[in-house]
Amino acid sequence: MGRRFAFMGMAVLAMAAPASAEMTVGTFVARAGALRANPLAALASPDLPVLKNEAQAATRALKADRDARKAAGKPPIACPPEGQSIGILEMLDGLAALPPADRKLPLKHGYAKVIAKRFPCR
Repeated sequence: MGRRFAFMGMAVLAMAAPASAEMTVGTFVARAGALRANPLAALASPDLPVLKNEAQAATRALKADRDARKAAGKPPIACPPEGQSIGILEMLDGLAALPPADRKLPLKHGYAKVIAKRFPCR
């Protein structure tokens, strides 16, 4: 009987906190800020690969969104010149500069705002 309750408890916790939940801008900035404050320790931090994967996932999602907007004949959200991109430090600075309300956004949406501000379409 005890095992059944333990299993049910784990099932409830798994449903309450999905593993694929998107990281918010605020969480990303806070965790990255801690790594930036101590770069040597950052190399051994378990947060480093997590944040790197989150940034890469946001970048891939934005590229897919860009391609979908183009295929649908919609205007792009940003217009970076050919061959130009935003580096990780510029991304972090741009995310940190977003207003507090934007800190609750998923990372992908915050990153889109940073890119649109850096490379506006004219």
